Amino acid sequence: MRDPHVQTMHYEVSSGESISYRNPEPLSFSNHLGTFDLSDGKLRIVPTEHFPDEDDARRAVEPFLRAWEIEADLTSNIGMVRFKFDRTEVIDRNPPPPGSPQVIELKGASMVLVGGSVSVHVTCSKYPQPPETFRATPEVQHAYRRWLGYRSGKEPLQSMAYFVLTLLESAAGGRKSAARSFQIDVPVLGTIGRLSSTKGDESTARKAGPGNQFQELSGSEKQWLEEAMRRVIHRLGEHASGAPLVLISLRDLPSL
Repeated sequence: MRDPHVQTMHYEVSSGESISYRNPEPLSFSNHLGTFDLSDGKLRIVPTEHFPDEDDARRAVEPFLRAWEIEADLTSNIGMVRFKFDRTEVIDRNPPPPGSPQVIELKGASMVLVGGSVSVHVTCSKYPQPPETFRATPEVQHAYRRWLGYRSGKEPLQSMAYFVLTLLESAAGGRKSAARSFQIDVPVLGTIGRLSSTKGDESTARKAGPGNQFQELSGSEKQWLEEAMRRVIHRLGEHASGAPLVLISLRDLPSL
């Protein structure tokens, strides 16, 4: 091809083992990346920009698809939607004269995706909405992977929570600065710090109490910390988008 152009991109759409879709409504929308049409387990994208090959097109589009996957996990159930690259359709914007030889290069590729599971089977009639004010930056993905590790039983809740808290504080230059920057009330961050540092047994606690006494998280404390971390990681992605933020306060979280 003399002037190749990626006309359309195609992805297969799936979900986690415990999530299925029953006659989901088609979903269509446009943004700065292109026009998206999702139906019958297939996603078709018509890019806005000119991309001469598949690799360039995927590098531009797939961070948005990754953000879609992560935000759906954080706001609903793990494994709500997953995108696997299928193929591109490439046209020649400057085709040779009739009868001239043509060389077409085809590439095959696939996405490495993180799966997930939930405790009950969920049947959905709608696909999750695409992200509007959420970005999957490297920091967001670091926090998300630690959260997945906790959800899959590979990491204690406390160590995951403390990692995410220090990630925020390091990015902003301290806890008070993090509270201002990410619009998370200081008492929320303080409670995360306390529960993640002082509660747990000999294998999960970050610090030993006086006389090596350990105190497990209560049921309400565990519920609070789980919900707080889900919101905080989502806030990381919201902050990365540059959108206005609404303060997360203790009133937005379960009672302790």
